[in-house]
Amino acid sequence: MYHRAVIEPPPPTFEDVRNLLSQNCVICHVEKGPAPFELTQVEDYRKRSSFIGSLIQEDRMPPHLSQKDRWTDLEKSLVLQWLQAISSNDQHKSVPIPDPPKFRSDQTFVTPKGFTIPSEGGERWHQGDRDIRTFRLAPRVEKTLRVQAWRFESTAQREVESVALVHDDGTVARYGDLQEPETPGYEMTGDMGLRPAGFLGVLGIGNPTFRIPTGYHFEIPESHEIDFELRFRPSGLARAFSATLDAELVPQDHLSRALQLVPLSIRSWRANAGESGTIHRIWKSPISMDVPLLSVRAGRRVKDVTLKVDDRVVFQIHDWDPHWQQTWETTNLRVAKNAKLEAIFTVDNSDQNPRNPETPPKDIQFGRRTGALGVWLHAAACEPDETSSLQILRRQMFTALQTDGVMSPEQTTPGQSVLPN
Repeated sequence: MYHRAVIEPPPPTFEDVRNLLSQNCVICHVEKGPAPFELTQVEDYRKRSSFIGSLIQEDRMPPHLSQKDRWTDLEKSLVLQWLQAISSNDQHKSVPIPDPPKFRSDQTFVTPKGFTIPSEGGERWHQGDRDIRTFRLAPRVEKTLRVQAWRFESTAQREVESVALVHDDGTVARYGDLQEPETPGYEMTGDMGLRPAGFLGVLGIGNPTFRIPTGYHFEIPESHEIDFELRFRPSGLARAFSATLDAELVPQDHLSRALQLVPLSIRSWRANAGESGTIHRIWKSPISMDVPLLSVRAGRRVKDVTLKVDDRVVFQIHDWDPHWQQTWETTNLRVAKNAKLEAIFTVDNSDQNPRNPETPPKDIQFGRRTGALGVWLHAAACEPDETSSLQILRRQMFTALQTDGVMSPEQTTPGQSVLPN
């Protein structure tokens, strides 16, 4: 009796995984990059093959939060197999470093110098996230700007987690600065009244250059300034911090639609020690709108974030981690008039949540005027004559939010359409 031999396929080669490593690993793991070590040579992967493999298996690396950006099972399997069988003939090879994104700097804004990111995190004087600081950028805007791309650079790449941008006439930020006159910036969140930090997008680790989809822009009014909320992670070494923010503008002769913020926010929420569940915000859109971008506000006790439109999931993040927050591009998301939108936050205040900062867990409650939790739509009205209505809608939604009570897991609050008829 003859047995047919089973021929195992050869393991993946470096050429099979080179582009995946280049586009997903080297972008951060380079000299002076935000990651703690380099992964620019095949030998770098061989020395850390077990460690890297475990992070890939756990979906912790690459750190793509959005489901559509994550590696497929086939891609994960390909890289894991390669890590287990790296050829000695490849150890001298280099992983290509991607070319920087094309960018034209039309205007530059700078932070004041003099702030040092501390070597260790500190306790805040109020209940909330620590290691946050808000800065005002100079100069003020002389005329209305239509921004189609941002580029952020700092002296502390490994300490910076995210930068949430917003504009202000100077009133709110000036008050914050006066509270700490000896040091640049101030230790408070970056909301400017009912314009939250992130109104102009959030730049995160690995995406210091952010381009808005063609045909849309963020608009900064004349005489306003740009401010940003810096989230940082102390590295054990004190680091002098200064930064520049470059703006690429829409050419004057190009048509473009300004993005407005439509907030699906939870003003305040609480959870008892050990409690988990879901918190919902449901809202019916009074106008049709295009939504090319989404931002999320959530803390370490949030596990999953989901957005549904008419009960269809259009955006989802499993295993949320605020360390990797940013603004995400959607895929041709159009919200029809009278469509039902639902933001769902799965919260976990138990000891089963590895990101819970309290061990053992404690009763918690968080609140913020613009929302302690939020899925924010960066949207443009489909009909030109409804653009002003969209501007009014954002202000009235945030105003109505102030009357909300404190929510707990498993509660659902139907957000009301507050756009006047």
